[in-house]
Amino acid sequence: MASIRDLLRGGRSKPGDVVQHTVGNALVLHHPDEISGEAQSLALSVVADDENDLVVLDLGSGIPIGSWESMAGVLPRRRRGIRLVACGERNDTAAMAGQWLSERLNRTVIAPDGDLIRGAAGALFVHSKPGSGWVRFRPGKPPAWDSKRYPRPVWDTAATERRASSSTGEIEPLPGGVWIHDVRAPEVVAEHRGRLVADLPCQAETMTVLLGCPGTEPLSLDDVVRFWRDLDPENQLRTRFVQYGEIRMPEGESFGQTLADLLATKVVCYPGVPIGAPGKFEIRTVRADGVLGWPPFALELGYAPRPHPNSLARRPLLLGHRGPLRWTEEIEPRVYWYAPDAVVEVIEAGLWVRPAEEPGNAERVRATPLDPEGITMIFDDTTPKRTARMRELAEDLAARIDRGMGQPSALFPASVLVPGQKPGGHAAANLTLAPEPPSTPPAPASPSFPGVPAEIPTVGVTAIPEPVDLSPVPSVAPAVPVPAYAPTTLAAPVAPHAPTASAAPVVPPAPAEIPTESSIDAPGHAGPARAAGPTAAAGPALPPPPPSAPAPPPETASPAVQPEPVSPEVAPEPVSPAVPLGTASPAVSSPVPAPAVSSPGMLGSAPGVVPAPAAGPSADVAPPPSPGADSRSAGASAPPAPPPALPVEVSVAAVVEAPAEAAAVRSVGPAPESGPSGHRIQPVVTPDASALLPAHGLAEERAWLRRSLSRDFDSMASSVSRIMSEHPGMKAGGDSTADDILVDSVATRLFLTRRGAGIDAGLRSGAIGPHVPLARCAVSGLSRLPSFRGSTVVRTSPGDDEWHLYRGRRLVTDWSFVTMLTAPCAGQDGDTDVLVWSMTARRTALLEPEGEERVEDRVVFLPGTHFKILEAAEPAGDRRGTILLREIGANEIDDDGRVDQKRSSLDELAVTSLRRSLDRWAGADPRRRIGAASAGRFGALPGLVRPPVGKKG
Repeated sequence: MASIRDLLRGGRSKPGDVVQHTVGNALVLHHPDEISGEAQSLALSVVADDENDLVVLDLGSGIPIGSWESMAGVLPRRRRGIRLVACGERNDTAAMAGQWLSERLNRTVIAPDGDLIRGAAGALFVHSKPGSGWVRFRPGKPPAWDSKRYPRPVWDTAATERRASSSTGEIEPLPGGVWIHDVRAPEVVAEHRGRLVADLPCQAETMTVLLGCPGTEPLSLDDVVRFWRDLDPENQLRTRFVQYGEIRMPEGESFGQTLADLLATKVVCYPGVPIGAPGKFEIRTVRADGVLGWPPFALELGYAPRPHPNSLARRPLLLGHRGPLRWTEEIEPRVYWYAPDAVVEVIEAGLWVRPAEEPGNAERVRATPLDPEGITMIFDDTTPKRTARMRELAEDLAARIDRGMGQPSALFPASVLVPGQKPGGHAAANLTLAPEPPSTPPAPASPSFPGVPAEIPTVGVTAIPEPVDLSPVPSVAPAVPVPAYAPTTLAAPVAPHAPTASAAPVVPPAPAEIPTESSIDAPGHAGPARAAGPTAAAGPALPPPPPSAPAPPPETASPAVQPEPVSPEVAPEPVSPAVPLGTASPAVSSPVPAPAVSSPGMLGSAPGVVPAPAAGPSADVAPPPSPGADSRSAGASAPPAPPPALPVEVSVAAVVEAPAEAAAVRSVGPAPESGPSGHRIQPVVTPDASALLPAHGLAEERAWLRRSLSRDFDSMASSVSRIMSEHPGMKAGGDSTADDILVDSVATRLFLTRRGAGIDAGLRSGAIGPHVPLARCAVSGLSRLPSFRGSTVVRTSPGDDEWHLYRGRRLVTDWSFVTMLTAPCAGQDGDTDVLVWSMTARRTALLEPEGEERVEDRVVFLPGTHFKILEAAEPAGDRRGTILLREIGANEIDDDGRVDQKRSSLDELAVTSLRRSLDRWAGADPRRRIGAASAGRFGALPGLVRPPVGKKG
């Protein structure tokens, strides 16, 4: 093999060793027999060079290094320079031979000195050691450093070397910009570096500066200041900041305003990460779990520093935006025509549907901050006569946008955007419409950004409140009036809260309205790490929980049975139960005092006699007023009585293994309608038997679970901790500690094993027992998993009594977990396909157990979910039976607790989508998804209770 000295002397090659072909924008020099795939890919993707010929040297194993002379022979002698790139086993030889080729061809040669890194849209970045980059070789002159990036942006010299910004921070150049991040988690940083290198475009005039890294410690603002002070004024103007991870900022302050105040100058921020090509890219928000989210309509936001430290922050200027729909006329800056009586305005948070004349609360709406988790759609409700019309148009616009983005919108009336609220995401509760709060005082004028008005109105910190509509996360809407201007406390995404005594009916979760065949995923959908989950054969014998506080009087803990219409012709249908809601949502302040809340599941108190259930009202009679409401007006004087309780010797192990028969005896509340063979409608659960999250939190439930599971908890926690470390998004959001999240995740994994069947049985029957605290922790754990939007399915064979109970019924509520699949499973028996259109069911892949208990493509609806029965066709002959249901949200239920008949279009869309899914599945061979030990977890119809084994008719 020839040495470098031989190469520079002319080499040892023969004519014909190398041939040339033009591929894309480059001239490829390669072996006569083949071109390598690496060379073809590089040549096809690289950006054309206006000043130099692009030459790719394909140095595969078939070409000896001495073939350089042959390469020089096939290159033409021209005045244009050569940009030389080598690929193959010896791709570092380009820089060594650059000077020789320059002298040999009498042409300028630009070659990489360092590792060649391919960036987004054909950009080439040279980076490996100090001083690495593109080097310019000229005949008769010494080599000179040329650039770091190709194509070379005007800000290239501002970001060339990796350097420390503090003992824990680092300033790292990227092909498309600069990244300032913490260095204490190198594996996490390496994963995100790969994404940013591949996706972040290198813009010629704009330098993207990303701050922080998801899954690492928050970045100090001192690191940002040190980087900023080294920039010259021109490059400071070209900088666009992106909050990519957590930043140490003052509480309640926005990212952009914090930077503007700290740097004492105007700054421009992207609301997310640019991805794509330099001339045609889009912005994607950064979710709390580090996954890139939705593309906002606002593209650049300008912030000006406060004139005085005590001054109010000014609303950021929207410096760049994209239109909401194609071919929509822009009648004013950022304002688009949508209907004869309405326009759509692009704001920071999303879109605002309003009349053509600007309402008085315009600046407050424009100051609503962006939510990285999803699209925010706001409709004007300042004029009561137009509110319904504005909402209708907003729903129509949301349907069109959701279809294109595959992601639901959150719909808000403008009146609930209350200044002074702490920013939050699309989480728990809905708000009823509140009166318009007074407008905020005008702000002093601020310095202008180039090409935009100088005035930036001053507003208070405005948060995205809880969605009234189209939320992808379960929520509970109050029926009590919301005081005007009351601040809203936003919770982490959790299940609906536990019912307590009040007159308000429980309403279902509020999903996005328009069904689309898509899902919302969390990072890393790879399967979980292997874990030895508990088995039914060797389960821990758990001690009973400690005694709890006394319960409220019996009349506050026995809600009426859930009413149901007797026929489809009854309109409108009554919504499910008048279950009390006094402390259900922290987002709503209620004048009704909440009753005392017991410890988990009211366990451990002295054994008591369970009263026989009273006969409930018929399905066509509306429920009586809540006893809690009467006690508020007349004053309840009855002394507290202990609730029905389990014997102290009953353990969690016994309950979660096979509690169905015992649960049927221990259930409390009125007896619901039942079928001839024992199937019955689920009873309305009391607060002590409910899996919904209590207002007082889960501290007692978590402590009890840890203590009860003992060593088994430690064993499961080890594998769950490993999964959490691989998926940092599981720890995001809310005020829960890492320890709390670990307990909830262990409870979720335990529920996903075969023991979960016992938890389901206890919840369906309305029993009070150890399954309740375990289920509540599982609800909290499931709420942190990604949600699924689309068709879900199981196959089963309903009995005559189950068809009887579903016949003529329009609404069912399931107080247990409803387990479904996202596609059919081979070998699952049944003559009927049960399909549910999901908006909030949780994907369980991250925490699935191993072995025969594992279920692929499982999704779980949280307790308290309401389902609307769209179709129920019994099997006949060779035709399979079908039951089509749709998960419905709180926005579909009016103040009287009745289902909104105007949402029939949503039913039609759901039916169409479900039938398309059936057709699609019919043409494909299903695969086995359910492990043998979990086969019994599927097939129960939502809202019904199965009879205990051996007790049927």
